[in-house]
Amino acid sequence: MRRSLLLASVAIAVSGGGVLTPATVQAQTEAASSKGYADATAAYAAMSAGRPAEAVAPAARAVGAAPENLDWRLLLADALIGSGDDATALMVLQPVAGSRDHRVQTRRGEASRRTGDLNQAAEAYAIAAPLAPTPQSQAYLTRARAQALTEMGRKAEARVVLREGATNGVLPGDAPLDFAYAAVAAGEDRLAVQGFGAADRSEPLTGAQALDAAYAARRAGQDMKAATWLEQGARTLPADQMTAQRRHEIGRELQTLEHRFGGTVNVSTGPAPNATILINGGDNQVTQVGGEIWARVGGDNNGRPVQAFARAYQTVDADTGATGGESTQGWVGVRWKPFTDTNLSLETSRLIAIGEAARDDTMLRAAWSADAGGDLRYDRDSWPAAHVYVDVARLLEDEQTYAVADANLGWTWIATEGRRDTITAGVGVRADYDSLRADKWAVAAGPRVAWRHWMGEDLQARGRYLDLSLGYYTPLRDGPRDEGLVLSLTLGF
Repeated sequence: MRRSLLLASVAIAVSGGGVLTPATVQAQTEAASSKGYADATAAYAAMSAGRPAEAVAPAARAVGAAPENLDWRLLLADALIGSGDDATALMVLQPVAGSRDHRVQTRRGEASRRTGDLNQAAEAYAIAAPLAPTPQSQAYLTRARAQALTEMGRKAEARVVLREGATNGVLPGDAPLDFAYAAVAAGEDRLAVQGFGAADRSEPLTGAQALDAAYAARRAGQDMKAATWLEQGARTLPADQMTAQRRHEIGRELQTLEHRFGGTVNVSTGPAPNATILINGGDNQVTQVGGEIWARVGGDNNGRPVQAFARAYQTVDADTGATGGESTQGWVGVRWKPFTDTNLSLETSRLIAIGEAARDDTMLRAAWSADAGGDLRYDRDSWPAAHVYVDVARLLEDEQTYAVADANLGWTWIATEGRRDTITAGVGVRADYDSLRADKWAVAAGPRVAWRHWMGEDLQARGRYLDLSLGYYTPLRDGPRDEGLVLSLTLGF
């Protein structure tokens, strides 16, 4: 009952009481002013003592005595906001909602945000920001507006607000870290990096903040800053958060950023070919040796790198077709990974005939893969593993289309105490297509086991590896093309 009476008194104060005649107004002016002053003084004292709930009633009486007194209205709003009654504070401010006073609009914005009325909050912050008397308050109100827009899902508008604030010098302001996180939430990583950088210059970022800065820098394509902040975060992350698995994940990010060149060397034998074996005219069992070197062109580009490569393969043994030096085939080309979160690679290359039986041609190629449980883990000693790979290539001059698909499902175990070795056992299904064969499709399935030895010791995750896999495939369609043992040894670096 007491609260309902209090709200009623606030409502009467907001409305200014009943309709008064001119004579009555003149007669009551001095008394109202005196009484209002005393109540306002009591309310100010309660607020200064940190007791906003005790300030509400006298502040409401003061507003009732002098509704036109903006300072007392703001005092009542502050008491209500401090008491957690934001909805009533908005009601108190409603008669002056159109005011071009930053004090009114700031309080409208804060109370609206806390009641969940983000649209009104963004509107109020937009009015208040250019009217604010200090650079610090301008920066706060601009950030608050952007955050309200972000929370409403209007991130494009939030980015515009942040960019304009940065352009006119309002942002990042005196709280660059807050600005950075507002920019991250809005999807404006370039500005976030500026904010993190300003905060880092003021006081070095540590732990999770340094890692957040690193991830923003990577998304913004600033690899050197990302690597620096990753190392900084790894060094300063609290011990209870820096688990072996977390260290590995940070190290893998660091390795990806700093992996500017690499390659593979492979020896393989088996009936199921891949897009490099299409060069050989053999029919069934094929044994090849070869490798590839690549260099990244530019940066990681947030997981969308461009690589230039050269590769060469030679068929050392086959049931039919050329072998030895005359089968040596070379490539030079460029590939691009267009999506950050999808492992799709688009490639164009020129085939160079090194041996007499090799080809000169142009290849267009697309390869996609998805992987779960393929990386080394430190939080478990065994885990499920799955891998899917699809590769499609087109030779333009010979008008040949080739495709291979491979899917594996299994389980991985840590095989050594130093966690350098893993063993994966499971089953696989693979299919290949060759447009120039009489029997264009071949599909086979069978058991598979693989051993991998990881190499590397610094903060970067172990990225170099030696991989040995063995499988036996049985055809699922007529024809023995994919039947037999598949053995492969690969060095990746």
